[in-house]
Amino acid sequence: MIEAIENSAYAVWVRESPSIWAYTWILSLHAMGLAVIVGINTIVALRLLGYVPDIPVAKLRKLFPWMYVGFTVNAFSGLSLLAANASNDLHNWMFFVKLSMILLAMINLELTRTKVFDDPLVVNGTGVPPQAKRFAIASIVFWSLAIVAGRLTEYPSFVQAWFGF
Repeated sequence: MIEAIENSAYAVWVRESPSIWAYTWILSLHAMGLAVIVGINTIVALRLLGYVPDIPVAKLRKLFPWMYVGFTVNAFSGLSLLAANASNDLHNWMFFVKLSMILLAMINLELTRTKVFDDPLVVNGTGVPPQAKRFAIASIVFWSLAIVAGRLTEYPSFVQAWFGF
């Protein structure tokens, strides 16, 4: 099945086409989607940690749809990149670390939305719930680890030499 996906017309086009709209554009979309979701998420996390107190926390709730847009762009571009390189990625443990960190980051995003931004303290503009800082720190940690694991996915020999796996 992996071979069939990797040899599909779409995957071959992504991997081998000289067109700028193939691999280059899809990888660029992946980077832009990552910048949107991680950038906005970091802004929210830093505010929850107490930075820029002049910005009301409740107003940041409007940024959540944009984070979902960034994630959607990343999901579709990531699936395209995976199709083009499935046999390597699916045998690379660092790829699964990356996916695990993304899963944890997205669960944390949803928990932040429901446990922090739906809290009466935030809704009424009277404060921030105590668990907000834990969600903010977790967000920064999960996204940072996802990014590092994503980069290391492309260097399996380095990872093997460094970690012995």
